[in-house]
Amino acid sequence: MIKKKIDITDTPFTSKIVRDFLRSKKLNGFYSHKNEIDSYKKLIKKRSSFSKKQRDLLFNVLSNQYKNFSDMSLVANSIKKLRKNNTYTVTTGHQLCLNTGPLYFIYKILQTIKISDELNKFYPKSNFVPVFWMASEDHDFEEIRSFQTYNYKYQISSKSKDYCTGKIKPSDLSKVIEDLDKNFKSKPFKNEICELFKASYGKNITLAESTRNIVHTLFKDYGLVVVDADDKQFKTSFNELFTDEIINFSTYDLVNKTNKKLIDLYANDIKLQVNPRKLNLFYIENNIRYRLDFSDDSYTLVGKKVFFDKDQIISKIKDSSNQFSPNVLFRPLYQEFILPNLSYVGGNAEISYWLQLKSLFDYHNISFPILSLRNSIIMLNKRDFELMKRYKMDINDFFQSKDNFVKKIVEQNIEMNISLNNEKNKLKNLYKNIIESVNKIDLNLNSSVKSSEAKQIAILESLEKKIVKFQKRNIKTTIKSLEKIYDKIYPENIFQERKINFSEFYSYKGNDLINSIYESISPFDNDLIIAEI
Repeated sequence: MIKKKIDITDTPFTSKIVRDFLRSKKLNGFYSHKNEIDSYKKLIKKRSSFSKKQRDLLFNVLSNQYKNFSDMSLVANSIKKLRKNNTYTVTTGHQLCLNTGPLYFIYKILQTIKISDELNKFYPKSNFVPVFWMASEDHDFEEIRSFQTYNYKYQISSKSKDYCTGKIKPSDLSKVIEDLDKNFKSKPFKNEICELFKASYGKNITLAESTRNIVHTLFKDYGLVVVDADDKQFKTSFNELFTDEIINFSTYDLVNKTNKKLIDLYANDIKLQVNPRKLNLFYIENNIRYRLDFSDDSYTLVGKKVFFDKDQIISKIKDSSNQFSPNVLFRPLYQEFILPNLSYVGGNAEISYWLQLKSLFDYHNISFPILSLRNSIIMLNKRDFELMKRYKMDINDFFQSKDNFVKKIVEQNIEMNISLNNEKNKLKNLYKNIIESVNKIDLNLNSSVKSSEAKQIAILESLEKKIVKFQKRNIKTTIKSLEKIYDKIYPENIFQERKINFSEFYSYKGNDLINSIYESISPFDNDLIIAEI
């Protein structure tokens, strides 16, 4: 499947802060250890203090969440192992995207699984369990209600769209099922795609249940455990940290201090991923999540005229902890508190905001996980690679704007590439000499010479554009063929893995697709993988 691997830091797909995290020591102190297999030994030792009480809680909640599953495969063993004091987790998480949403949802999970498998080989005295953490309390239904293939967008609606997404039940699924059946009708694995969706989603089950269903079906043979943290027992165990956030505003204070350090380190030349609020919690009432705010000694539900004083809200935490929900900055703390976790697998944006959080973890004395940037994958077919070879294009040529890409095609695929750069340079040198001469006569002539130079350069540039236009016309077929490949990599100008659903490729390969991606992933390297599908 692999055609080529590229260090992702050599591509435009990583931010400055993530490149520094991966390449240098500049950000030492903002994370625990690099994602290198030897580093895990240090985290294993630190995480060995994860208590029996916490393990029993994790086991009991997961056993209840999986109680209606008959085909547990290796997942049952994974859950049992979590009770043992030599078992640790590797985790990734995501929103409850319909039918798994964009491709990187799958990539994150498979890298999590592969890290776990490699650790099981390297540290045989311990057990390592892959975990998928469902962001079931998020409330942006618009972000998760659809998925796309190259030619079609599938989406659902709901009468309860304002709910936490995990509680939402779709209004109707028949249109999605009908469209899947129609749009994949000529593909060899059409039936598998339709059956997977029908078996996972139902009008009378929530999106949290549906997401667990589809993720379990796809990854049960790898022993992946799905955790829904929207659980009263989990949250009750976290009460002390909820209370600290309410009373001391620790996330706000500590993350702001870290943010200042980062801004100073980069001389204000980075954009921080997330800025903390005074309170980094939500309050859930009737399945709707409201942001908590604090002002004038009062705790307020934003968007609703509900107010609590300090004693009232502390009492709420004590009696109804399940009504409190962490935001994007506080959720990692909750996750690492619940799990005996060693590593978190995330994308560029996730790694960026995790780098803002270490001081918060230190304050609460919770182990900060190893951060693993997920591999990225570009999937193309055999004909795409043949065309690239025929027209002398490398995959790196695609990592630029479409206009520059077309210019590159012109440069690579014409018999004589006429460039006027030399002529423009000669003209500039000529006018430089003229300016030196006229300055001896009268400085007022300077502006006239410069104006003349600008007009002559403009004429050459206009001529150059006409030449390029003529060249484009001559290689129109070449451009059209290569633009189709470009559009596969950037459908609607969005990177393939962030737009296209796995079903686009699963329809050709079936479950072999999952296995092929798993085999391709380099869990301790920072790769962009170019794959033939």
